[in-house]
Amino acid sequence: MKISIDVDMSPQEARELFGWPDLSKLHETTLSALNEQLAGGNQEALLEMLKPYLSNSQNAFSMYQKFFENMATQGQKK
Repeated sequence: MKISIDVDMSPQEARELFGWPDLSKLHETTLSALNEQLAGGNQEALLEMLKPYLSNSQNAFSMYQKFFENMATQGQKK
Protein backbone atom coordinates (compact mmCIF):
# COMPACT_ATOMS: atom_id res chain seq x y z
CA MET A 1 0.00 0.00 0.00
CA LYS A 2 1.27 3.45 -0.88
CA ILE A 3 -0.12 6.68 0.53
CA SER A 4 0.86 10.09 -0.78
CA ILE A 5 0.15 13.44 0.78
CA ASP A 6 0.75 16.66 -1.14
CA VAL A 7 1.21 19.85 0.85
CA ASP A 8 0.97 23.16 -0.97
CA MET A 9 2.80 25.89 0.94
CA SER A 10 5.12 28.77 0.29
CA PRO A 11 8.76 28.77 1.44
CA GLN A 12 7.80 31.26 4.15
CA GLU A 13 5.07 28.94 5.43
CA ALA A 14 7.45 25.97 5.40
CA ARG A 15 10.04 27.92 7.43
CA GLU A 16 7.41 28.83 9.99
CA LEU A 17 6.11 25.23 10.16
CA PHE A 18 9.56 23.76 10.82
CA GLY A 19 10.75 26.67 12.97
CA TRP A 20 13.58 27.60 10.64
CA PRO A 21 14.90 31.17 10.72
CA ASP A 22 14.02 33.65 8.02
CA LEU A 23 17.36 34.56 6.45
CA SER A 24 15.95 36.67 3.64
CA LYS A 25 17.19 39.95 5.18
CA LEU A 26 20.69 38.50 5.61
CA HIS A 27 20.56 37.28 2.02
CA GLU A 28 19.50 40.70 0.73
CA THR A 29 22.19 42.46 2.79
CA THR A 30 24.90 40.10 1.55
CA LEU A 31 23.87 40.49 -2.08
CA SER A 32 23.68 44.28 -1.85
CA ALA A 33 27.15 44.41 -0.27
CA LEU A 34 28.49 42.15 -3.01
CA ASN A 35 26.86 44.29 -5.70
CA GLU A 36 28.45 47.41 -4.20
CA GLN A 37 31.86 45.70 -4.22
CA LEU A 38 31.43 44.64 -7.85
CA ALA A 39 30.16 48.07 -8.90
CA GLY A 40 33.21 49.60 -7.24
CA GLY A 41 35.47 47.44 -9.41
CA ASN A 42 36.37 44.85 -6.78
CA GLN A 43 36.08 41.66 -8.85
CA GLU A 44 38.04 39.71 -6.23
CA ALA A 45 35.13 39.93 -3.77
CA LEU A 46 33.11 37.46 -5.83
CA LEU A 47 36.06 35.11 -6.26
CA GLU A 48 36.76 35.15 -2.52
CA MET A 49 33.14 34.35 -1.81
CA LEU A 50 33.10 31.44 -4.27
CA LYS A 51 36.56 30.11 -3.40
CA PRO A 52 35.42 27.46 -0.88
CA TYR A 53 32.83 26.12 -3.31
CA LEU A 54 35.21 26.06 -6.25
CA SER A 55 38.00 24.29 -4.35
CA ASN A 56 35.60 21.63 -3.08
CA SER A 57 34.27 21.15 -6.60
CA GLN A 58 37.81 20.66 -7.86
CA ASN A 59 38.49 18.10 -5.13
CA ALA A 60 35.31 16.20 -6.00
CA PHE A 61 36.21 16.24 -9.70
CA SER A 62 39.69 14.89 -8.91
CA MET A 63 38.20 12.11 -6.80
CA TYR A 64 35.83 11.07 -9.61
CA GLN A 65 38.65 11.23 -12.12
CA LYS A 66 40.83 8.91 -10.00
CA PHE A 67 37.87 6.58 -9.47
CA PHE A 68 37.29 6.20 -13.21
CA GLU A 69 41.01 5.87 -13.92
CA ASN A 70 41.20 3.03 -11.38
CA MET A 71 38.21 1.33 -12.96
CA ALA A 72 39.78 1.60 -16.42
CA THR A 73 43.17 0.26 -15.34
CA GLN A 74 41.63 -2.66 -13.45
CA GLY A 75 39.50 -3.48 -16.48
CA GLN A 76 42.63 -3.60 -18.64
CA LYS A 77 44.40 -5.96 -16.22
CA LYS A 78 41.72 -8.61 -16.60
